[in-house]
Amino acid sequence: MNTQKSSASKFPSKRDMEERLAFIRLYVKWLKENPDEVFSQQVKLVNSFLKAARDFPLTKEEYLRLKGELEK
Repeated sequence: MNTQKSSASKFPSKRDMEERLAFIRLYVKWLKENPDEVFSQQVKLVNSFLKAARDFPLTKEEYLRLKGELEK
């Protein structure tokens, strides 16, 4: 029995996988066309988003309930 999953099985559909690959190609192109300083600024921005998400005072369930997207 093959225990490895194909990379396609991580995506709900072939379209989702194709969109993800298109984004990755676009981002790699952008990285190659811009100086390291620009990429460094992007890293700082992404890291600040991750820190804000970690420090967010609500759980995802509490947040969705607050938005009315999750029943009690």
